[in-house]
Amino acid sequence: MNKFILKITKLLFLLSITLTVFSCVDDDDNGNVIEGNNSIINYIEKTPRFSLFYDLVVQAELDAALDGNSGTYTLLAPNNTAVEAYLSENSLSGINDISQELAFDLVYYHLLETINTEQSFTTGYLKTLAETPLTDSTATNLSLLVNTASEVEFNGDVHFVSADIEVDNGIMHEIDKMMALPSVETFMIADSNLTPFYTEAISTSSLFQSQITSAEKFTYLIPSADTFTTFWENTDYTSEEKEQLINYHVQDSLKLNSDLEAGYQTTNATTNINGEDKFLSIYLNKDVGLLYNGISSITVQDIVGTNGVIHTLDEVITLPSLADFITADLELTTLVEAISRDDISAENYLEKLNNTNTANAPYTVFAPTDTAFEDVLLELYPNDLSTLEDIETQDLIDVLNLHFAENLNLELDNYNASSVNTLGGTTEIDFTVPSLADINNREALILSSEEIQAVNGVFYKIDTVLLPQQ
Repeated sequence: MNKFILKITKLLFLLSITLTVFSCVDDDDNGNVIEGNNSIINYIEKTPRFSLFYDLVVQAELDAALDGNSGTYTLLAPNNTAVEAYLSENSLSGINDISQELAFDLVYYHLLETINTEQSFTTGYLKTLAETPLTDSTATNLSLLVNTASEVEFNGDVHFVSADIEVDNGIMHEIDKMMALPSVETFMIADSNLTPFYTEAISTSSLFQSQITSAEKFTYLIPSADTFTTFWENTDYTSEEKEQLINYHVQDSLKLNSDLEAGYQTTNATTNINGEDKFLSIYLNKDVGLLYNGISSITVQDIVGTNGVIHTLDEVITLPSLADFITADLELTTLVEAISRDDISAENYLEKLNNTNTANAPYTVFAPTDTAFEDVLLELYPNDLSTLEDIETQDLIDVLNLHFAENLNLELDNYNASSVNTLGGTTEIDFTVPSLADINNREALILSSEEIQAVNGVFYKIDTVLLPQQ
């Protein structure tokens, strides 16, 4: 089902509502149909200053949908001067130069589904009836930015000429500019909370510049103005790291809040390891809201433009180290507890995993899950209710060392050896499963063949703790 069919389906739904309204019978009217004469379409048809917008509605074939003697629409109606300016700016000689599909979208972008008086508008984002496709069969509504700081303003530069025009099927407001369908750049320029990130991004990242003006859809995670400005002014990132920081806040495709999946996804940022660029991962925890890498939460979601969606954040998401991922991951709390134990502090596991400038990086980490640790405790101490603290200091070090390899950014689909030299000795790899085997021939399944990439290495979750020779 294509975009046009989606719109026709919605139009038919609106027409059915209209027909239902006109078929209503009042008990006191002896069966006569009550017909309104001041619907949205009635009003703009008989009001000369809206004649061009009326022509646009007709071009969109929405005149019947905007008729009726009841309803809850809010129409932001551009007057003729506003429509003429739009035509001039887009090198159009008249309404007939606008396709039926675009006319449909433009009219719907000026239409809200609920009644909003001038006094009821508040600063934030509203959903219009206009849509942008997600797939061949699904779509989502385009957003509209409202700012009421001094007066009611839309998308940064649209204002009321006259407000609260009552019509039978809702309310109308005359506006001084006809609004084009918004890209995500529209909101980044118009919304002061997004502008600092946008300003630095377009001057820092050539990739961002190309994406923001592209027709392709992306997901943008944008830190709030104050948070971003403070970070940017105080960071010691290099110019290359700044570029990748911008790219780290962008993901391919349009992902609404409902589409965001817990776990790891790939961003558009890269890290250069041994002369090769690797795409950085990002971790989303959905158990405590929408928390990225354990440090940044989504505050405003689903700001939708024609070429993507924006979610605002309360903190900048810094370029991730392995330590950032492992400490944020809800399935690795026992591993974090183990490598943080006071009696093995001299091993500096977390410090190593947090260090991005060391001769021993990159690191590869095979990270046993919490369940894996529970299983190994039962295996080692079958007759006791044992905890991690029951493992002796050197024994714990010997176990942990089997899970860390230095100077290796292991890619399962691009690795020629059949084993890995870890800090604790050789660990065999079976790429067909994929799995690891310790010296005792105990098998640990790699839970995802996709590497989780940090600035200083990769890690894989495994379902079994590797053990030294028993």
